[in-house]
Amino acid sequence: MIIGLYPMAADILHTGHVIALEEARSQCDRLIVGLNVRPANKRLTQSVYERFMQLRAVKYVDEVIPYEDAADLAGMLASLAFDVYFLGEDYVGKSFDNAELIRALGKRIIYLKRRHGYSSTELKGRINE
Repeated sequence: MIIGLYPMAADILHTGHVIALEEARSQCDRLIVGLNVRPANKRLTQSVYERFMQLRAVKYVDEVIPYEDAADLAGMLASLAFDVYFLGEDYVGKSFDNAELIRALGKRIIYLKRRHGYSSTELKGRINE
């Protein structure tokens, strides 16, 4: 059984998130979403509870585990049984939290494609028009 881990903030869950979750789930037997409670680079619109409830309702998600910060994520990575770590393709060639740890643990990193224009920023723009 291949277990995948996909960290995300999932603020204002939208079509782009669902497409990414579907792609991730197609590449593993079980998908765990690491819910970033307080991402450092984002101003969140929804509460942790709202994001948690929406994610657990997505049929591609098998489990949601909230985490606080990079150190908390490192603890999750070290203790959780998983095989594949998912990120969006916008992270290709860039550094990201715990990249060295993931590689040291021998985990495979898969970059999910983004063949669409859906984003939280775009959606918020439409709402504010």
